[in-house]
Amino acid sequence: MKKNKIVLYFNEKEEKVMKVLWNENKPLSATEIALCIDTEWAKKSIQNIIRKLEEKGAIEIAEITKIGKTYGRLFKPAISAEDYIMMQLNRYRTMDSDLSFIISALLNKTDISKDFSKELKDLLSKYTGK
Repeated sequence: MKKNKIVLYFNEKEEKVMKVLWNENKPLSATEIALCIDTEWAKKSIQNIIRKLEEKGAIEIAEITKIGKTYGRLFKPAISAEDYIMMQLNRYRTMDSDLSFIISALLNKTDISKDFSKELKDLLSKYTGK
């Protein structure tokens, strides 16, 4: 995956599209993405969302292939989910705020599993380099 120097922020719909691409881990057409999201808005606005994500540099065309009787584009993420998460954490860091409020909010959840706790510790280790 490419390392982006810019900080990206996705709105709710863009994030849903990105989650589909990250989870499927293979290039998908706009129609396939919309089917994975399976909401009415997805079918109506998927092309606009994809265009915005391309403009942001978050996704790229993986290939152009025959889909049915026509040719279509297959998309893949240009940024990993992990890099996006780190960008969001760094947004707060560059605002001179303390990351402790993020950690506190996560730890105050009552349903945190041991797996989630370990993932959080791993993320913090990666983030802090310790």
